[in-house]
Amino acid sequence: MLARFDRTFAGVGPVSTRDSLDMDRMQSFWAMVVANLKMTVRNRQAIFWNLAFPAIFILIFGAVFGNDSISSFDVGVTGPDGPTLQRIVAGLESSDSFTVHTGSETAELDELNNNERQVVLVIPQTVDAANPIRMFYNEQGGPTGSIAQTAVESALYGILGGPDSVPIEGQAVSTLDISFIDFFVPGILAMSIMNAGVIGLSTAFTSYREKGILRRIKVTPFALWKFILARIVAQMVVILATSAILVGIGILVWGLTVRGNILLIVGVISVGSLAFLAIGYAISSIARNTETAASYANLVTFPMLFLSGVFFPVGDMPGWLQPVVDVLPLRYLVDALREPMMYGRGIGATWIDLLVLLGIFALALAFAIRFFKWDATAR
Repeated sequence: MLARFDRTFAGVGPVSTRDSLDMDRMQSFWAMVVANLKMTVRNRQAIFWNLAFPAIFILIFGAVFGNDSISSFDVGVTGPDGPTLQRIVAGLESSDSFTVHTGSETAELDELNNNERQVVLVIPQTVDAANPIRMFYNEQGGPTGSIAQTAVESALYGILGGPDSVPIEGQAVSTLDISFIDFFVPGILAMSIMNAGVIGLSTAFTSYREKGILRRIKVTPFALWKFILARIVAQMVVILATSAILVGIGILVWGLTVRGNILLIVGVISVGSLAFLAIGYAISSIARNTETAASYANLVTFPMLFLSGVFFPVGDMPGWLQPVVDVLPLRYLVDALREPMMYGRGIGATWIDLLVLLGIFALALAFAIRFFKWDATAR
C-alpha cells in the first residue's frame, strides 16, 4: 500500500513555472483519487458491506414481500363534530384492526393520496339515505385496499346497526401504486451510504495512520486537505456506482419504480454521502487503532439501522422513541431519498432533510479537524 502512495507522489518535485506547478498539482490530485479508487475496489470487506450486504437485503425482502402493497389499516375520519362522528371514531378505535386519524377533509384526503391512509370516511351530521357516509379509497390499492374497504364497511355496520341503516357511498381515488420494494430500496440505499461513510472510511483512515501513510504525506508537497478531498471524491464515485447497482437490482428483479427526478436523487445521495463521510472522519480522528474505529463505527451505525425507518415507517414506532429518532442522521437521509424515489416529489419536500445533513457534515468535519492526528502515537 505504501508503495502505491509513493508512486502517486513520484514526479511531484521542483518546477520552474507556475503553470507546470499547477499541472503537477492537478495530476497528483487525480492520481491520488485513482489510487483511492483502486484500494477501495481491492478491499473485499468494503465491497461486501457497501454492495453485497445491501443487495442481499433487497433480494431477500423482495422475495418475501414481492410487490405487495404496504398493508396498514390506517383510517381517516372527518366531518362535523357530533354524536355520529364520535361514535364511529370510538367504535373504530376499539378494534385492533384500525389506526384512526382525525382531521380536516382536505388533510385526510391528502394523506390518502400519499398512501398514508387506506380509507378516508367523511361523516355527515346525520347519516341517512340523503346524506350517506362517503368512503374514499385507493382504486389502485389491490388486495390490501379491498380488504381495508371490506373491514371498514363491516365495522361501520357493527357500530351503526347494519347495512340497511348505514348508507355508504364509495368513491375511488387514484393514488400512487406503491409496493413494498418501492418503500424498501431507498432505506437500503441510505444504509449502504451510511456503511460506506462511517464504517468504511473510519477504519480505512485509521489504518492509514497506523501504517504511517499520513506521516509520509506530511513530508511531501501534497497537502493534507487534498488527500482528504481525493479520498472523498473516490468514495463518492464508489457510493454513486453502488447506488446505481442497487437501484438496478430493484428495477430488474422486483420491478422497483423510481418516480422522481434523477438529478435530485443523485444530489440527495451526494449530500448524504458528505454527511456520513464526515462522521467517518470524526470517528477516525479519535480512534487509536483500526479495531477501536470499527467498534465506534458499529456503536454509531447499529442504532440508526433499526431506528431510522429503513425497514418500517418511523411513524409506527412508540411515541417515547420519537425524540431519539429525530436526532439520528440516517432518518433524514432515508426521508430525503423516499420523497423523490417513492412519491416523485421535488426539492420542496426534501430541503429540510438536506439542510440537516449539511449541518451534520459541517459539525462532524469541524470535530474531525479539531482532533486530527498525523501519527498513531500522538496524544
